[in-house]
This record gives sequence, structure tokens and C-alpha cells, in this order.
Amino acid sequence: MCSVFDVDDDAGIERFLEEYGVHHPQRMILGRRRRPTAQVSIVTARNGQREVENATWHLYLQKQGNEWKPHKKYWSINSNWKKLGQRPEYRKARCLIPATAWVESQHGKNPVEFSFGEPFFFCGLYKTWGEILSCAIITLAAHPKTARYHEKSFPMIAPKDQTFVAQWLEGGEDTEAFEPYLHPEITLGRQPLMVQPLHKAMSMDYAGDAEPVREA
Repeated sequence: MCSVFDVDDDAGIERFLEEYGVHHPQRMILGRRRRPTAQVSIVTARNGQREVENATWHLYLQKQGNEWKPHKKYWSINSNWKKLGQRPEYRKARCLIPATAWVESQHGKNPVEFSFGEPFFFCGLYKTWGEILSCAIITLAAHPKTARYHEKSFPMIAPKDQTFVAQWLEGGEDTEAFEPYLHPEITLGRQPLMVQPLHKAMSMDYAGDAEPVREA
């Protein structure tokens, strides 16, 4: 389960968004170790163009007074790929979540940071609550080569493909085109997935060098 991720402002995020024709890059919320229920930046096309919008990282919200807060009964920072068919957002409200790295751990121990050395998109879902947006990252089954770091899941990463990005963001009931992508990939274009051990999940205090993901 992806529960911490980075959007490093030194990693060419603006150029990355420009490459995919995303408007309003100045709206990006930048920073490392973005945590669940925080405000994060997503890319949608719900207003007729690809644009950066900001959302609560927790798909289901509830009204508390005059504010929308994360729903206390439904922990929803991630959306499991097996349940996508049950979610209307998969057909009507897909988004992309810019990132530069994410952190995983095995049962809360031995945290590691994953990255590709360049910006990428998580594939996600979003909901609207009046003028407020919320989002979740889609998670897939663990990759055999990453199960030693996190045995349960692996986030869905958008391929470096303009056609995929266009289809993903445009919405539409027919999701058959996405079936081939519902399995984990540990390369992004020609970039291998890198893993670097951490002393603590929320810190930038590394316990070793980054290296390509290898067999256990």
C-alpha cells in the first residue's frame, strides 16, 4: 500500500507536466513525504483540459460542520485493482497523481524509498464533494521482485505513453483498454525501479545506497 510519497521540486516536475500538456503547473503542491489525508496535487481533465487540481488524499469524505473531512469509517487512500469494477470513479473520474518517489515497508519495518530517477504519474481515482476534490492511488498486486519490501501491493504507475494518458483522463465507461496495465511494472520507459533503504519511513535519512530492484 502506498502511504507516503514525494513530489520533489528539484526533479523537473514542471517540464514533466508540460510534456503531457498539463495546464496550471503553478498549482502543484510540492514537497517530500506527502502523507495520507494531506492535500496533494492531481491531474484531471474534468473541465475540458488537462490541469493540475488539488485534492484530499483520502477518497471518501464526510461533512463535519462546514468542512469535508476524511471519513472515519472508510480508510481510502488506496483503491485495490480487484475492486475497480465496482467503483463508478474508475469509469467516470480517473486522475493522475504526479510524484517522484514513494516509501514502503514490510509490516512497518525496514522502510525503503522507491523511485525511477525522474517524475512519474500514479494512476488514481477522484471524487467531488461540492467544490472539494478527493483522491486515491490505485494499487496492484505486489511484483515478485518487490514483495520482499512490501508483500501486499504495488502502486499503479502510468506508462510513458501519451495515448494512455489521454485515454485515462478522458473518462468513459469502457475500461477494457486498461486491462493490460493492471499488473505491476518495475521499469518506466528505460528507467529501472530503484530502491534505497531508510532508517525511518518519514525521514530522508538513508541507510544505504540506491540500487536497481533485484531478485530476493
